[in-house]
Amino acid sequence: MYITLTKKILFLLFCAVIAVFLIVTQFLSVKAERIELLTNAQRVEYIKSLKVMLLSDDYKMKTVTIPMEFGKVYENYNKLQLSGDFDLRDYKGKEVQVYTYNCDGDKVINLMIYKGRLIGGDISETRLNGNMKALVVDENGEGAA
Repeated sequence: MYITLTKKILFLLFCAVIAVFLIVTQFLSVKAERIELLTNAQRVEYIKSLKVMLLSDDYKMKTVTIPMEFGKVYENYNKLQLSGDFDLRDYKGKEVQVYTYNCDGDKVINLMIYKGRLIGGDISETRLNGNMKALVVDENGEGAA
């Protein structure tokens, strides 16, 4: 027995498969951008989840514009962001707030926030030629060491 499917039924089946695929991948993937950091208390709690010790809850905030075209510095910095499940390419041309906190061990942590959501950041040593590490997000969308 042969079943003939009209183009309309095939199109509807195709759309249904795509919708199911999108829904499943949304639930299975960890999105760092889901981390909402609207207040200083939320930012401090997030930093603590990274197992980073702050010297105080005080911070400096500056607004920066992510460039439309990345030069070598931004390309390298975005590679670091990608290792932490962030991608600054999605924010080209956008103004973002960078919150900087002083940490123990001569380090600072920078949190890049766009519309209240964490979009990137780093933990950096303040000494000359110091190391820089990505912020890391675990499978639950929480900070991890």
